[in-house]
Amino acid sequence: MNNGKFNFIADMHTHTVASTHAYSTITENAVWCSQNGIKYLGMTDHGVSMQDAPDTWHFENLKILPEYLSGVRIFRGIEANIIDTDGNIDIYPEKEAIYYNILEWVNVSLHVQVFKPATKADHTKAYLNLLKNKYVDVICHSEALKYDYDFDAVTKACAEQGRLIELNECRLERGVNSAERYKRILESCEKNGTSIIVSSDAHFYTHIGKFPLSEKLLKETRFPEELIINTSEDRLLGYIESRKKRIGKDI
Repeated sequence: MNNGKFNFIADMHTHTVASTHAYSTITENAVWCSQNGIKYLGMTDHGVSMQDAPDTWHFENLKILPEYLSGVRIFRGIEANIIDTDGNIDIYPEKEAIYYNILEWVNVSLHVQVFKPATKADHTKAYLNLLKNKYVDVICHSEALKYDYDFDAVTKACAEQGRLIELNECRLERGVNSAERYKRILESCEKNGTSIIVSSDAHFYTHIGKFPLSEKLLKETRFPEELIINTSEDRLLGYIESRKKRIGKDI
């Protein structure tokens, strides 16, 4: 447990103006990170099933971005959408080779615009099947009551397969029941030795790397810091190395 302030060095769930309800450019995001101690930044705009998503060209052309902006390592990413209980996501087969050759970080979420809330069993099945996709890194903002799922089954599978559960600052700000739901998820993660990542889900640059509610919750639950990958460069880079082995390529 950490009794002091957490030292977050990465924010791997952020949006740019490419997602049309976000308001900052990647350059603005990177400059903010460089001024606020964030060394690693995930550029993860919405997958194409969302109404506000960029065109497929956005993701196909991410290769033109430099690895570093303002000294910050930029990870070319996506927040993809689960589209069915088989765990398929909106990186469609005809684009997979292109996307997965470029993308360095894959967040995945359930959004009501794409996947209508169903039963707890359906949501659990969708998450478990999602983890069959070796490119998936993080199950994002899974605390929503309308998407209830078997926490232990999913966090255990994440631990076994080396994937991450997200603690989402934006959801804690907005959600009436989010803190209580996240307490249960964190309890399950600790029980199963599941690593988590704390993310802002920022839609404006000043929110990046700011996690006051997440820090409060982590301290209240006495969550072990060794399971938080973005408070340690060694843990984050260790995850990146394990990702390379999992997908069989360098990033």
